[in-house]
Amino acid sequence: QHVMEGHTDWITSVAFSPDGRTLASASWDTIRLWDAATGALQHSSQRPLTTYMTDIQLHSPDGATRTAYNSSLESMAFSPDGRTLAIGSWETVRLWGAATGTLRHTLEDHFGDVESVAFSLDGRTLASGDQDSTVRLWDVAAGTLRHTLTGHRWQVRSVAFSPDGQTLASGAGNTVRLWDITTGTVRHTLTGHGLGIKSIAFSPDGRTLASSDRDSTVRLWDAATGTLQHVLEGHAPSITSVAFSPDGRTLASGSGDSTVRLWDAAMGILRHTLEGHGGPLGGAVLSVAFSPDGRTLASGSWDRTVRLWDAATGILQHTLEGHEWGVTSVAFSPDGRTLASSDSTVRLWDVATGTLQHTLEGHKRGVKSVAFSSDGQTLASTSWHTIHLWDVAAGTLRHTLEGPGAGIYSVAFSPDGQTLASSRNHAVHLWDAATGTLQYTLEDHGFVVRSVVFSPDGRTLASGNGDYTIRLWDIDTGTLRHTLAGHTAPVRSVAFSPNGQTLASGSTDGTVLLWDVATGTGAPWVSGDFRNLTTNPDGHWEAWKSGTTVMANFSSPRAPVQYYARQDPQPQFVLPTDWRPSGQVTHTATGTRVRADRTPIWDEQPPLFDLTIGPNGEMRYVDNPKVDGLGYVDYRVTRLTWQIVTSPETQCIPGAGALSESGTDPGR
Repeated sequence: QHVMEGHTDWITSVAFSPDGRTLASASWDTIRLWDAATGALQHSSQRPLTTYMTDIQLHSPDGATRTAYNSSLESMAFSPDGRTLAIGSWETVRLWGAATGTLRHTLEDHFGDVESVAFSLDGRTLASGDQDSTVRLWDVAAGTLRHTLTGHRWQVRSVAFSPDGQTLASGAGNTVRLWDITTGTVRHTLTGHGLGIKSIAFSPDGRTLASSDRDSTVRLWDAATGTLQHVLEGHAPSITSVAFSPDGRTLASGSGDSTVRLWDAAMGILRHTLEGHGGPLGGAVLSVAFSPDGRTLASGSWDRTVRLWDAATGILQHTLEGHEWGVTSVAFSPDGRTLASSDSTVRLWDVATGTLQHTLEGHKRGVKSVAFSSDGQTLASTSWHTIHLWDVAAGTLRHTLEGPGAGIYSVAFSPDGQTLASSRNHAVHLWDAATGTLQYTLEDHGFVVRSVVFSPDGRTLASGNGDYTIRLWDIDTGTLRHTLAGHTAPVRSVAFSPNGQTLASGSTDGTVLLWDVATGTGAPWVSGDFRNLTTNPDGHWEAWKSGTTVMANFSSPRAPVQYYARQDPQPQFVLPTDWRPSGQVTHTATGTRVRADRTPIWDEQPPLFDLTIGPNGEMRYVDNPKVDGLGYVDYRVTRLTWQIVTSPETQCIPGAGALSESGTDPGR
């Protein structure tokens, strides 16, 4: 209906007035009030754009100019009657007359960004969620503090009142707390989220609370009892490719969900989601690459196209068509004028016009990877058995390199152009790029090597592997420096930052991890099996640590939940000492009922059951009515998160935790 333009920075919050006639939008540059019917601007604030912490002046209808706040605006809400506007910012909440623009109260008892604000339905109470992990309840009429609610360990991202005004929900980290407004005490603590709660909301009747997580799930809770009702999960496909921009500020990730995402590499904030790939064959993005000047991003997709995007705005510039199969790899020449893309052939494109220059044919099977030499004169392309070196200007074949075995997945030139690295099955081969002779082989890989890349100084080679790890190699000596473990599925792509200090890895587990190259740290990791029978490990767990936060995945394809909850209660696994939660972690899991032979039993309602991880590190199934009649279950728990008491030094090398040995299950 309307596009309201004028903000010059991120819009951090929007809110309608209760009568629906006015829309307020807040950005780091201004506050703007819009006529919701016409889209016309009614009022705006002014603020210098040269600093982050500064005064914003609110222009009210009476012509007066007043200070609205003196820092970045983080949150905003209208009172139910539409007469008061609450603005949360650094260490303060200000209450304004929405019609007159006059300041009514300044609420100053905060110690950080006020991330969220909400009015009770009667408008008498304001709740504010703070970066200091507290929630404050204010008397709106008097502007005085009623209660400070403590107990969260992370900044409070979202607050919401129940329709009857008797309960407040607050979301912080991975927990939701339900508070009694009158007494300021906790009624329920809801746990189970994995990556961080983003938003919470009550249903109109107040019986259900919805909470959304950064892991793409939504949980529905019974507001009276605090029990989990449903987990709404979306698809979380694999990350197929990652690339840093030349200045290192932006990270691009391509995914099986047909999108490319552009991230702030320093803060991990999503800047743009680039949508457009898709078609009858699907639109999974298989490869991404930045142009040398950082202005253009190329993405190759299973939809047989290459798309060129404006990296700053996310706007599509060109769609390059002509491939007969999915585009597996894209690469820019060093001068940025030519783009190479591959399917069963290699195509060279003029980046400025989007026109095809050459089609390079000769591979007998699909091309997995392409890479330009540092001078831009040679292009390397890999197929199942061979590596071809091409003359870029002429579009002719120079050399064909054939090594032992098959299965070449990736190729990369060293920065000086003298060495070519290729991955073949469980090894990496290093070639003399001028002569095409094999120099040496890096063989300490347990599974297929999917991706290789040189550091900017050419001294280190990173290889991404099917065993969920990344290996860092010393090129001068051919020795292994570090093994980086933390992914929970094969690593598909690796990329160095321009300064060589950070390595990004993308995996089919749907995550991108950032690593310190010098120390090899980033995601300390441990794993183990469920040992319900010594000879029949039927489940697996893994956990990784960042500071005092532990995140875990675990699954079992045939778990006899009722048996181990009731008939033979015992831990399914035991975490190492340094990985155990500071308090009991409770989680409601879901899955699919299966038979003894693991064939599924399709139910209208998937089974739900509870499990706990205690301070002693034991994971147990909970004996309650949920397990009545529950036989075998195929289930997976992902990104379950908790805090540990201390954060000891831990090297990034996989290890096994203590495992429980079970007795006999007569029905298995």
